[in-house]
Amino acid sequence: MSYANATISPAERIKAAGTVVGVHALLGAGLVAGLAVTTYIVDPPIEDNPTVFHIPDVPPPPPEPVPTDAVVPVTPPAAPVPPLDIPTNNPVQVAEPDFTLPPITTRVPVDPPIRGPIAVEPPPPPAPSYTPAPPVPRNNMGSWITTNDYSGRDLRRGNEGTARYRLVIGSDGRVDACDITSSTGHSSLDRSTCRLITQRARFNPATNNQGEQVVGTYTGTVTWQIPE
Repeated sequence: MSYANATISPAERIKAAGTVVGVHALLGAGLVAGLAVTTYIVDPPIEDNPTVFHIPDVPPPPPEPVPTDAVVPVTPPAAPVPPLDIPTNNPVQVAEPDFTLPPITTRVPVDPPIRGPIAVEPPPPPAPSYTPAPPVPRNNMGSWITTNDYSGRDLRRGNEGTARYRLVIGSDGRVDACDITSSTGHSSLDRSTCRLITQRARFNPATNNQGEQVVGTYTGTVTWQIPE
């Protein structure tokens, strides 16, 4: 081969040298490109190479917001404690009284004067008691109503019957009121019964347990019958 190199012309040597330089330039460019490919692991990923992963940059977390309405406890400053002023026990000065108390005298009790016997009046004797009594007719009861007291109307109609009455006798013995408690069945005979008894009947008034004349009551009956 040294023989072949001896026969090469200078122009060819220059061409061969340029070729060598170009090859080294290509090798250097390839090396630089290889270094550039290795930097893509951190920067943009190479899509043609599935084994290369992109690790993105993770930003730090933002600080937590402080709420505007949060109440921050504030400890007030402690009030200064004044020093205690402890008084000393000073003796109390007692002033002497400027007056003199009167002397105490002992009072001897005196017995009340002796009086003579007091005359006590005896109680009055009890009032005599009486048995209460009802009013009693004073005049003849047969004279209160007779057959002559029949009215012509009752005679013509043949009205007959028995009337039961109740009288209120005043303290003067006279009839104050008359009520028919059982009717004869004829109002004309009932009215005549009370009217005639009130006019004609007289009584000894009723008395109470002290013998006093009081108002009382009296009951009786009258039979109206037409004589034959």
